[in-house]
Amino acid sequence: MQTYRPTRAEINLANIAHNVREFRRHIPQPTRLMAVVKADGYGHGAVEVSRAALAAGAEWLAVALAEEGIRLRQAGLAAPVLILGYLPPESIGAVIQYRLTPGITDRETLELLEDEARRQRRRVGVHVKVDTGMGRLGLRGADGLDLARRIMASAHLELEGIYTHFAAADEADKGFTLAQLDNFKSLVETIKKEKPQVIAHCANSAAAIEIPQARFDMVRIGISLYGLYPSPEVKPLVALRPAMSLHTRIAFVKEVPAHTPISYGRTYYTSRPSRIATLPLGYADGYMRQLSGKASVLIRGRRVPQVGRICMDYCMVDVTDLPPVGPGEPVVVFGRQGDGEISADELARLAGTINYEIVCAVSSRVPRHYTYQA
Repeated sequence: MQTYRPTRAEINLANIAHNVREFRRHIPQPTRLMAVVKADGYGHGAVEVSRAALAAGAEWLAVALAEEGIRLRQAGLAAPVLILGYLPPESIGAVIQYRLTPGITDRETLELLEDEARRQRRRVGVHVKVDTGMGRLGLRGADGLDLARRIMASAHLELEGIYTHFAAADEADKGFTLAQLDNFKSLVETIKKEKPQVIAHCANSAAAIEIPQARFDMVRIGISLYGLYPSPEVKPLVALRPAMSLHTRIAFVKEVPAHTPISYGRTYYTSRPSRIATLPLGYADGYMRQLSGKASVLIRGRRVPQVGRICMDYCMVDVTDLPPVGPGEPVVVFGRQGDGEISADELARLAGTINYEIVCAVSSRVPRHYTYQA
């Protein structure tokens, strides 16, 4: 469908490729790279990101939902795709049909999967998820080992991998993460005595960057695939380039006297005669209402303040200190323009959240424009 709004997200796939290559330099072979493209590639577009990541050296893809994996297959992607999380019983037939790799977290799912694999006359490779301290999905300790052995004894399932998830790898204090790592390492050593070729993986972006002993056979690159560090506490040991920037254009400019209220709730009044520009961007696009009165945007490479409450479809900025501007003037919400830059990390701090949420929040009504600018 033709789009008419000037609001758009630009995704530089060259930066996705760069980030994969930087991780490939940082992490020696034969450790494999898994590109995590769940949540539509953290808002960047799963299919496009997957193609760029695989071409640059990633070998596996990971998603959260069966539907996400099916979309990758329907787009023609043949690389191994791991479903990291919960499998509703009604999804299991499609998971096998589309040759996706299920992550198994419980005995009940294992039994349903085995029955369906028998019915489809397939032998299905699976990864077992164990809980070493996240407290979310997966069995703990001996129960996880029993689940793995149950799969190894199956005629229709093959234990292809074992994995866990770190709860605090992006914190400066690595104590809890190293305790999780010790628990996982013990389990892996036991399983590999029985099946040496099992793929062990536990390192997310933070652990892949900072904890060499957590890399095992494969690492899962999530937020850093998109050029963002997991937290300010993670050392910048890999040279990352953000892939997404958010753009719009001025829709309307008006001059108002001092003491004029702007937007819902009259939370902001002009302190002087002002020029106020309206932008066709709001919280329905992912520009969070929590940013109201805190954020800036870039116009002609200069920062101008966002004023008043952010609306569903619009927000207002004060352009009084700029030379005259009018409708159609380019605006950068986050990204670079001239010598100016506003990062997703900056918006995350202002909104009291994390950079993951800033990029994931850019809604589906914002068209993605793909470029490849090295």
